[in-house]
Amino acid sequence: MAVSVTSKPTDDLAPIAASPEQPVEVRPTSMRIHELLIERPAIVAYLQTIPADKQTVALVHALEVGVTELVARRERFKKTA
Repeated sequence: MAVSVTSKPTDDLAPIAASPEQPVEVRPTSMRIHELLIERPAIVAYLQTIPADKQTVALVHALEVGVTELVARRERFKKTA
């Protein structure tokens, strides 16, 4: 898993018509989040237990775990439907 923070845009990281209405920008091999506010107490409480310098990696890991679970649930639903 790679997480990087850049201070200057590269060709790969140049914005693709990002707007305030679309805070999540999904690209073919990456995703960029622009000024996303998450007001979910459980998520905030979890991340508050993580040291500040590790919160980005923890959030990426939580997304990975959540997506894996959602994919598995969809597969189970397809088998029962």
